[in-house]
Amino acid sequence: MFKILLRIALASLHRRLARSLLVIVMIAMSLWGLLAMEGLYDGMTEQVIDNAIRSDSGDISIYGQGFRLDPGLQHLIADPAEVSALLTAEPRVRSHVRRLRQDGLIATAHYSRNATLMAVDLAAEDRHGRLASYLAEGDYAFGDKGRGALVGYRLADKMKLKVGDKIVLSAQNSSNEVAALALRITGILKTNNMALDDSAVYMDLAKGRDMLMVPEGVSQISILLHERREVMAVKQGLQAELAHLDVRSWDELYPALRQGREMMAIFNLITSLLVFCVAGLGIFGVMLVSVLERLREFGIMLAIGTTFAEIRFMVFAESFILGLSGYLAGSLLGGLTLLYFYRYGLDLTIFSAGLDAFGLDAVTHALIRPGYFGTALAAVTGATLLSVLLPLRILKKARPVEAINRI
Repeated sequence: MFKILLRIALASLHRRLARSLLVIVMIAMSLWGLLAMEGLYDGMTEQVIDNAIRSDSGDISIYGQGFRLDPGLQHLIADPAEVSALLTAEPRVRSHVRRLRQDGLIATAHYSRNATLMAVDLAAEDRHGRLASYLAEGDYAFGDKGRGALVGYRLADKMKLKVGDKIVLSAQNSSNEVAALALRITGILKTNNMALDDSAVYMDLAKGRDMLMVPEGVSQISILLHERREVMAVKQGLQAELAHLDVRSWDELYPALRQGREMMAIFNLITSLLVFCVAGLGIFGVMLVSVLERLREFGIMLAIGTTFAEIRFMVFAESFILGLSGYLAGSLLGGLTLLYFYRYGLDLTIFSAGLDAFGLDAVTHALIRPGYFGTALAAVTGATLLSVLLPLRILKKARPVEAINRI
C-alpha cells in the first residue's frame, strides 16, 4: 500500500513539475550558498588561528611565572633542558622550540621604534612551525656569522627597511644595563600575526644570549601537538608536572581568536536557520496550494475507505521528496565548491591591503566538515516536517462529502 501511495505522491509532483522544480532549485541554491559560506568563513578563521599557533604560541606555551604580566629577563624559565626532556618524553607532543625575547628598540640612521627582540634557532623554528614559509623577501638565514636579522613586514614598512639595510638593536640586559647590537636585514617575514609583523625582530639565539647576558634561560617554550583536540589534557598534565611555571593554551594567549571562532559558530547557526526558513516556506507554499487544489481528490479517497493516516503519509512523502531532492542537489553543488576552494583556495589578492589590516591571508582555503551537511540535513528535515502541518490540519477538517461536491 505504501508503495502505491509513494507512486501517487511522485505522480502528483510530476503533474506540477515546474512548481516542484522551482522549490527544489530554491532549496538547492540556498543550501549551496550556505555550505560555501560556512566552509570559506571557517577556513578564514582557522587560517588566522593556525598562523598565530605556528608563528608564536604553538598549541601550548610555557613561560616563567610572572613573565606574561612583566615580560622581563627576571622571569625566565631557568631550567629549559629539564622542560625539554619532559616534552621529548611526551608522545602527544610533536615538536617544541625555545625562544628568548626582550622588549627593546630598533633604530636606523633615520628612524627608531619599539620592537620585540626574538632570539631563536631558525632551523628549529622551521621544523616546528614552518617559519620559512612566511618569508616575503630576502633569505631565511642570519648569515655566516649570525649577524643578520629577520623583521616583520609591517615593521619594515614603517621604518622603510629593505633587505641589506643596517639596524641597531638595543635592550636592557640581565645586569640592568643597556646593551646594543648592530645587524643587517637578511629577510622580511609576513606571518599575518599582526603582533609579530608589527614589532618582531628575529636574531640568532647565540647572539641574543650574548647581548642580553643570558647563558641558559629562555622566555618561552612553544609546543605543537600531534592532535589539537588534546590541548587541554596535555596542558593540565604539564601544569601538574611544572607547577613552578606558567602553562597556557593558545586560546588563553589569543582570546580574540577563540571568540572569533565562537562567533563564526553562531553565524553558521543563523545561516542554517535562514535555510530552514527558505526551505520551510518553499515547501509550505507548494503543499498548501497542492492540498487546496486536491481537496476533492482527497475527499474521494477518504470516501472510498482510504484512511487519513495514508493520505498524511502521501503528503509527507511529497514534501520529503521535495526537501530531499533540494538537499541532495545543494549538497552536491556545495560539496564540489568546497572541494575546489579547499584545494585551490579563494584568491582575494585584489583586497590584500584590506585583508592585511586584519591579519588575513590573501588566499583563503575552505574547510570541509561533515557537520555542515548534517546541520543542513537537520534544517531541511525540520522545515519539511513543519511546513506540512497546516496543510494537513486544513485537510483533516475537510468533510469527504463536501469535498466531493466541490466543482
